Amino acid sequence: MGLRIEGGADALGLGLCVIAALALTVATLSVRGASSGGNVMMIVGLQMLVGSVSLGLVSLLVEEITVNWSWQLGAAFVYTTLVPGLAATFLWFMLVNRIGAVKAATFHFLNPFFGVLIAALVLGEALSALDFVGVIIITAGILAVQLSKQDSVQPSNPD
Repeated sequence: MGLRIEGGADALGLGLCVIAALALTVATLSVRGASSGGNVMMIVGLQMLVGSVSLGLVSLLVEEITVNWSWQLGAAFVYTTLVPGLAATFLWFMLVNRIGAVKAATFHFLNPFFGVLIAALVLGEALSALDFVGVIIITAGILAVQLSKQDSVQPSNPD
């Protein structure tokens, strides 16, 4: 994955990825406290609304809006809205509420590998030995965080 960055990755794209990661961090930590009342769907909906309005305003300023309507566009829109947009976000915040933000966030470190793996499967990109070394390191890090955050079980004293 490191070689892909050295191979001429777009600096603006990388910068936008960093901003997205920071936004996810802020959202995760914010939702952790805001969803204590139990209405996670409302929080997810508000988060999606704020994000869509923000991106919509930016796109009006920097993009020429052209839409080629088709059933494929409609299907892609519905899928993207419901599965990664609503369902995955809902599951993510339920996971944060269940195991905590730190333990849940460690799994984000697997995202680059899954992106590379999907690119290999769908686009025929080559996987190198370094990719697998990276997965082993990431997995070891996730395991270390999960084990360090385990609640210590105190033996009960029946006396």
